Amino acid sequence: MEKMKKFSLPILLTILVIALAALAIIYLNIAQYSAVGSLIGGFGSVLAVIWFFTSLQYQAQQLEEQRTQFSTELKQIRENSRRNALILAKDILNDAERRALAQNPEMKSIFDIMTAYYGQFSDLKSILEERDPTIVQQHVEAWTKREAPASILMNGIKNAAEIYFSAIGQNNIDYSKDAEGFVHIYGDQLWKLPFFQTYQNVATIVAKLMIVLLSRRNAAFLAIQVITCIIADEGKVKGNYIIKEIENHKKKGYPLPRIAEIYLENN
Repeated sequence: MEKMKKFSLPILLTILVIALAALAIIYLNIAQYSAVGSLIGGFGSVLAVIWFFTSLQYQAQQLEEQRTQFSTELKQIRENSRRNALILAKDILNDAERRALAQNPEMKSIFDIMTAYYGQFSDLKSILEERDPTIVQQHVEAWTKREAPASILMNGIKNAAEIYFSAIGQNNIDYSKDAEGFVHIYGDQLWKLPFFQTYQNVATIVAKLMIVLLSRRNAAFLAIQVITCIIADEGKVKGNYIIKEIENHKKKGYPLPRIAEIYLENN
């Protein structure tokens, strides 16, 4: 209907010129034909200009329709990409949850991961303060059962988020962040999404706890290396590596486990 309106004027003018030419041929004498011919020629020039601009308008309309169609198709492609990314993210999240819970048979749901993480303070305290490698090892094993599920879940959320953000073309994301830091920073953009929202409460709390306890967690990781070296008695090469790790740990300002201090004193 819109196209018909745009072309009605040139069509009517064309019909008018043809009608005038026909009348001139039928009713006017031969002497007047030249004047009528000039008049018709003038109308013809005007019509040529009108049809030229009409053609430009038609091409512009076609380009606009193509742009609209392309925009619609692009939106559909992005929506399909977003939907597919969410489906893939769901699989990643489910797999992370399954592997996290498998680390500790006592955990039956992701809420147990959060509850267990609250209970690790005594183990971390003992890891930092105990002198006996055997006792430290016992607390490390207990702590690992709480730490591993949380770390696996955080990494799963980060990996799923990377799939989603990449699919929607969101480029202002820093993937170099540790998993818990990543979840803490970008969680607000994730929790409103399907599948991610299931993990909001647990992930938000656990990520904050992991950040708060970062220095003690690093101390626990160092203690694991020290007692492994002590118990395995792996010799000077491994010992030199552990000493360097202890020195790097001290430079970062992290608390030093008592077991590491003793190792330095004896080596």
